[in-house]
Amino acid sequence: MTEPTGGRALARHIDISCVQAHHTRADVERLAATARRHEFVSAHVLPAWLGVLCELLDGSDTLAGAPVGFPSGGATTRTKLAEAEELLAAGVQELDVVVAIGRLRSGELDYVRDELAAVVRLVDGAVPLRAIIEVGHLDADAVRAASRCVVDAGVPWVKTGTGWSGAPTTVEHIRLIADEVGDRALIKAAGGVRGVATIEAMRALGVRRFGMNIEAAVAVVAEAGE
Repeated sequence: MTEPTGGRALARHIDISCVQAHHTRADVERLAATARRHEFVSAHVLPAWLGVLCELLDGSDTLAGAPVGFPSGGATTRTKLAEAEELLAAGVQELDVVVAIGRLRSGELDYVRDELAAVVRLVDGAVPLRAIIEVGHLDADAVRAASRCVVDAGVPWVKTGTGWSGAPTTVEHIRLIADEVGDRALIKAAGGVRGVATIEAMRALGVRRFGMNIEAAVAVVAEAGE
């Protein structure tokens, strides 16, 4: 079988999402239809919509994902664990957890690491797990510290953002993360990532997955061509 190239190949490295508070059932239905049509590797929704998304994606090659502690990361550890457990029981196939951003910015790195480690123990490799460090709220030192917390906790992936911060993930953010984690974790870039040139620059630094909204994802696939 011939391996896909161009936009079709790129789509297998892109997660599409509708994770804003105002998104409706119609938005989730459009997300699933777009994911099927372009064969995006996964689609993500807020937890309340996971069951609907799983039904809409049944039989497709697109995974159904949802976040924990989204978007602020400010829930208690117990709440995050309960949310992760419920999502696993509901059939989630990829899981993102938002770090305790305020604790991180306060320098309370033990708290951040220990909370992530607790989530790692709960998930126990059942699905791909990513920690969102929300680079739009962090300076360079905090990006490095957050990346260390993620790998020290045993989370396999560092994800850059939720898309809610209002500040885009940049190539420099990726460089900081890559320098810190090396080969100890994989990187997913999300939050304001636009254009094939930016994607290729990030891929050169080790990014293996990208998170985008529907419009941005369809645009880069079209730009990449057949």
